[in-house]
Amino acid sequence: TTKESSLAHQMKEIIANPELSGGSTEADTIYGKNFDGIPARVLKSAESSRLNKKPASLPLVIYRAFNAAQKMNIPLYKVIPGLITQFDKMYMVAQFGAATESLMKATVDGNYDEGVQFIGQSQGLIEDIPAVDELVQRIILEAIETSSQTYETFSDKE
Repeated sequence: TTKESSLAHQMKEIIANPELSGGSTEADTIYGKNFDGIPARVLKSAESSRLNKKPASLPLVIYRAFNAAQKMNIPLYKVIPGLITQFDKMYMVAQFGAATESLMKATVDGNYDEGVQFIGQSQGLIEDIPAVDELVQRIILEAIETSSQTYETFSDKE
């Protein structure tokens, strides 16, 4: 993550500092599909662990999906036919729609305790929060150093 990222600063701090509550090592993630119906990896927290233990019940998913549709000004008459004719697809969409509140709590509000943050195992490689320019310069320097080391290793030495 970078300073310019729109991710809430509190979440950036947690991801970049394994000493903070929640940590951010490669092992501090949970992989599953119970949270939103789509297999994904999320930052380990009490809330993400709770939400990934089992799939949400159908009535809860429908209730949350209708609430999400209402917040996005999508009329219910557009949601209900999809639930009837393409139940499997709409159920997955409804689960994801139901998950938006937890996602927003983490990504926008920075609420680690109540939110859920999508993240990969590479979070363990993040140690600070640089500016984009600084990060790009680091990557270029690392590529040059790696290229030089590779050249030295494989070049003909007479």
